[in-house]
Amino acid sequence: MKRFVLQLVALVLAASSFGLGTADLLDDAEAKALLEKKCIRFGTSELLPIPFETACKTLEQPDLLKAVQEEFARSVSENGQVDFPVFDDGGGKYHYINEKGHRTDIKELYRKKTDDHSFDYIVWATGKRFFGRYDVVVHLQIVDAGALGIAYSVSTHAYPHNWLTRFSARKVAPTKKYFAGKMKLVSYIAREVGIGLCQAEAFRQELEGGGPRHPTGEPPLLFHATVPLGY
Repeated sequence: MKRFVLQLVALVLAASSFGLGTADLLDDAEAKALLEKKCIRFGTSELLPIPFETACKTLEQPDLLKAVQEEFARSVSENGQVDFPVFDDGGGKYHYINEKGHRTDIKELYRKKTDDHSFDYIVWATGKRFFGRYDVVVHLQIVDAGALGIAYSVSTHAYPHNWLTRFSARKVAPTKKYFAGKMKLVSYIAREVGIGLCQAEAFRQELEGGGPRHPTGEPPLLFHATVPLGY
């Protein structure tokens, strides 16, 4: 019971930080201006029994894009392939094209330890879907939770350019459900890929005879919540 309470407290603290600090970490004026708009905001948070330093080393690796796509093909994809490969355009910029020929451009805004107990990774994506053009800022944050592992959260700040889409996403149930479903999908993929990459990093550290360790096998999901962030 005591362990559950500690997990719950850590998760609540992580969830309460959704949307806070994202703009403060950025130097990009356009991205900061986007965050000030009436975005569609959702977030998810969970505790994972992964050592904080292992998670940091995983996110710090220079070939992160390659590692993410390989792990996606291994642990998430049904056919062992990446349906929409992400291409590195250099300078922290990437792009991919979906099955309908719509291009999405991605810009890495922030990826480093913010302090001794947290790591933040923020990207900005812009593209087009059936509802028109959109921008979205995605903020992944991990916080050292000590013996419990890490408090892991993902928050999205989506801004469809079409005012009707923004309105319906806040007021119309089917549209709200669509965006909430997308958030759950992003969260699931990020979790599965992240766990796989952290396991690989932990195994590498063990082979080298140092670094933090965690139990073998896939770390279990301890506690999870997906919450709307307000508009």
